[in-house]
Amino acid sequence: MIFSNQANAQRRTGSPKRQILAPKKKAPAAPRPAVTPKADTTVAPQATQAAPVTVPTADTTAVRDTIITPDSTNIEISSDTLTEKEAEERLAKTEPAADSVKSFKIIIDDISYLSVCPGTTINIPFKTVGPYDEGNTFIAHLIEANGKSVPISLPVSKSPVKAVIPSYKIGGEVYRIQIVSSIPVVRSQEVPIRLLQNASARLEVIDGTQSVRITPGQEVNLKVNFTGAAPWSFLMSDSTVVYQTLSNPHYLTVRPKDVKAYKLLGVANACGSGMVSGEAIVNVNNNPEPKLELKEVEKIAKLCSGIPFQVPFNATGKYKDGNKFVVQIAERTGAFKTISTPDTTGYITTQIPTNYKPGEYKLRVVSSAPYLVSQTTNVTIVSPTVTTLQRDSLRLGENETGELTVKFTGGGPWFVLLSDGTYENNIQESTYKIKVKPVFDTNYQITSAGGLCGVGKFSGAAKVSVKSPPASITLEKLPQNMVCAGSTIEIPYKTEGRYNPNNKFSVQITDKSGRFVSLPTTVTPTAMKVKISNAAQGDTIRTQKIRIISSSPAVSSAIEELDVIAPDKAVGEVSGKGTITPGRTTRIQLKFKNGLPPWSFTLSDGTAINGTFLNPYLISVSPATSTEYTISSLKSGCGTGTGKGSALVTVSN
Repeated sequence: MIFSNQANAQRRTGSPKRQILAPKKKAPAAPRPAVTPKADTTVAPQATQAAPVTVPTADTTAVRDTIITPDSTNIEISSDTLTEKEAEERLAKTEPAADSVKSFKIIIDDISYLSVCPGTTINIPFKTVGPYDEGNTFIAHLIEANGKSVPISLPVSKSPVKAVIPSYKIGGEVYRIQIVSSIPVVRSQEVPIRLLQNASARLEVIDGTQSVRITPGQEVNLKVNFTGAAPWSFLMSDSTVVYQTLSNPHYLTVRPKDVKAYKLLGVANACGSGMVSGEAIVNVNNNPEPKLELKEVEKIAKLCSGIPFQVPFNATGKYKDGNKFVVQIAERTGAFKTISTPDTTGYITTQIPTNYKPGEYKLRVVSSAPYLVSQTTNVTIVSPTVTTLQRDSLRLGENETGELTVKFTGGGPWFVLLSDGTYENNIQESTYKIKVKPVFDTNYQITSAGGLCGVGKFSGAAKVSVKSPPASITLEKLPQNMVCAGSTIEIPYKTEGRYNPNNKFSVQITDKSGRFVSLPTTVTPTAMKVKISNAAQGDTIRTQKIRIISSSPAVSSAIEELDVIAPDKAVGEVSGKGTITPGRTTRIQLKFKNGLPPWSFTLSDGTAINGTFLNPYLISVSPATSTEYTISSLKSGCGTGTGKGSALVTVSN
């Protein structure tokens, strides 16, 4: 089968047209595109030498594949049609097929931060790889969940693409963005973008109905259900405005005096105004029979003398002017007595007089105009809590847990705080075991305890002993046994046993009289940092003893020895004598004492050696004339030093 390697391209407005031609076969004429380039039937020289191959006749409409880049003059796009469906369908029909001749890339930059509303204009930055043809343009496409791709921008020649999200696209869904080039046709990766949803709000009564009936003074709870992207702002028909709420649903409380219909006048979010619906009609009965009843009685089932509490009740209907409410209490068989001041609200705050003994009572609310009595509820007056820590003596092993016994009387549930910080609350049992795990011998007491009536009285003590291994300090092998005076070193160590909270570790070293003196010590979990004091005056090196001690308990480690070298005491001595002929080499010797290696020195002829550990040190010299060598400078690990002696090398002609 012979393929043509060349094709003539017709151009219009600088846009090349490409063809890929299949072998020529006899076939019925196929429909042709609006612009059809002429095929070049010239056969390459190499191809003319190939043996002919018989190919069965086939319909060329099935094998001829012509790729044509649309001519920009054939696309009618006006600037105000980009967000309309008609423009999408028209542009989608003109979308070119992919060019497979060369490899190109389009890479969209990170736009994951974008969350936009339908109808919004966005910038889409991108990068390209490959030499695109002159006249090439880039256009952005929006890909829906079903795979449909629609263009959303005008063609541009370089990054970024300015695209418009169609206003009729559905918010709340994730779409994908892709950039497509025209010459050649290359597609970028697909990048997800989330469209925010327009707001909508629906108003209704809290139980989901559209109307409710109340008596004067009663409250009604309404709710607003939202859809779309949060936060939301809305306006009610009673002029209530709520800004930037994140609650969904959002609850409102109203207390109309007469029949009233509540509506939403508007709702908005980041995408602008939305749709509102729903209505809540509150019917108010202006002349109902007054009623009086207690509510939430479980909150006042247990009461403490002298501690204020609130009595919640419902007073519905129409009361006379000057009406007052009071709270009354009585023993089960006794008469009711008023224990509150007259009040006009639905919540009265009062307290049980201190002369009322713990026990069972009845409580009610009474109105004066008209005289009404609520139902009664049983209440219990409880006594203040008394907490006792039982006198125990426990002996625990290391890391063991023990139990102490605490007893309560009075109204519960109870709480207790021990002297070591151990705390338990919501205790329901009057005899309670509380777990403790002391590190050292500890005497326990109660710091605070109480119950329903707050902090009460408490007493008692217990002792817990802890068995632990004896304390010991191990001074690990020193990283070096020779140090410079005034230097800082780390001394590794290990400890065993228990040390008291106020314990302090320190490192000690012997002074010139042999007594141990403490050094300033920085303690870490594995090592102690100390600055070594100077050796005795006049000594160039001194062996001193070193140890670690603790204060509580008083424990000492084993003693180690450390050679302490005085600074600036190193001595380097030059020696040697020899005779050589010109151009020959001989060696001279340097011997060091004192100081801490390495030694660095400079000879009188300028020869310098930096940091040698060899002692003695032999160095080769090759003077041109007779020379006497000395040390001009000397340094060691403990500071500067001095030189002495000389070496004479005679050059004989």
